[in-house]
Amino acid sequence: MERVLPGRVRVEVLVVGARDGAVHYRPVDGELPAGAHPDATATALAASLVNARPVAVPDGLGGAQCDGPQPVWAPPPLTMLHSTSWRYAAGAVVLTYVAVFDGAPPPGATVLGPHGIAHSGDPAAPSPPYVCADAVAAHAMRHVAWLRGADEVAATALARLPGLWRALDGYVPAPAGGFAPAGPVSAHRPG
Repeated sequence: MERVLPGRVRVEVLVVGARDGAVHYRPVDGELPAGAHPDATATALAASLVNARPVAVPDGLGGAQCDGPQPVWAPPPLTMLHSTSWRYAAGAVVLTYVAVFDGAPPPGATVLGPHGIAHSGDPAAPSPPYVCADAVAAHAMRHVAWLRGADEVAATALARLPGLWRALDGYVPAPAGGFAPAGPVSAHRPG
């Protein structure tokens, strides 16, 4: 039997791409509808951003055309959708996903600059009081960089997007939930 979480759940999708060697992202989010799977909600949210972006459909592909600004346009196919983190914010659990389409940044995307790992500074209080969008996106890109070397399916999908593949070189690979201590860690254990 599946457990239902009390309270609100939001799904946040960071639609990412690369341009000029840098990762660009645009977040889109929405409430998780009752009974809906978060993956399906994430897919729909990601598609809502790219449906506005025109992508030419080659002649003869009639059935592949999707809703868009003109009948001869379709959004690019979803290359990868991956859950990267969760957090509690503004009274809701926020499930974060990364979506990659054709490797191009979505309309209105922000360039992702360098950003460290968000933490509270207190090892007994894991949640920082506030996590900015860039910190969430940087965490997600470290995780995607890790998947590139640890997950054959993700690596194969990302290899088809050389611009994004190269932009991921700027991120230290880390699994989701990876923790970087604020200072040096001693190997000595009190005895």
